[in-house]
Amino acid sequence: MQKPESERELAGKVAIVTGASRGIGKAVAAKFARNGASVVITGRNAEAGAAVAREIAGDGHDAIFVRADQGSDADWTAVLAHAQEAFGRVDILVANAGLSNNVPAAQMELAQFRELNRINMKGPFLGLKHCVAAMRKHGDGGSVVLMSSIVGMVGVPGYVHYSAAKGGLRLMAKAAALELGAEKIRVNSVHPGMIRTDMTAMFDEKVMALRLPLGKFGHPDDIANAVLFLASNRGKFITGTQLVIDGGWTAQ
Repeated sequence: MQKPESERELAGKVAIVTGASRGIGKAVAAKFARNGASVVITGRNAEAGAAVAREIAGDGHDAIFVRADQGSDADWTAVLAHAQEAFGRVDILVANAGLSNNVPAAQMELAQFRELNRINMKGPFLGLKHCVAAMRKHGDGGSVVLMSSIVGMVGVPGYVHYSAAKGGLRLMAKAAALELGAEKIRVNSVHPGMIRTDMTAMFDEKVMALRLPLGKFGHPDDIANAVLFLASNRGKFITGTQLVIDGGWTAQ
């Protein structure tokens, strides 16, 4: 049985979730909506993003989709305008959109490095910048979650550009947390490991799971549950930290 709106953890909150047309972002958006938040979904795939928004709205929750490239400053301006027009405020940002590919460093073109970091590093920075300005308007604080990776904690061959971006998000969260704590704006990073998404479909789960103490891949909901914790009042004394959700991969 669904809880009354007044008892849901994010009742009255407005959240922006980037890259929410699939995978972890979709799971986070749906989880937030079920817990009372009005959700602004962004992504570059208009058809898939609009379908997610319709699905959430069809379940009786508030959701809109705004087509946006996370690495575009102009697109972020448009996202915030749509969010303000639809819901009047912004309380939560989950900067989840990302790009990943395996390219050995010696063969990597500078253009490849720049494009991945435009999405994975510049994009979350722009989201942080724009959403903090929106949070300051209502003065009630807010929560920012930067979606990093275990590759932002440990190195992985073939992912020099991805490691640089995801490691940078970890320290971006810490620096921003120090800047914004007095305004009750909390900033944390989340570091998923092997989660069943399109991004990990290339890996053989049976083989990779042998390296995992828990013996299996995680589910997008495993990440969504943690992000809900950080975004809600349950995480009200948590800022500037990294939450690793990896089935024990980095404990080795």
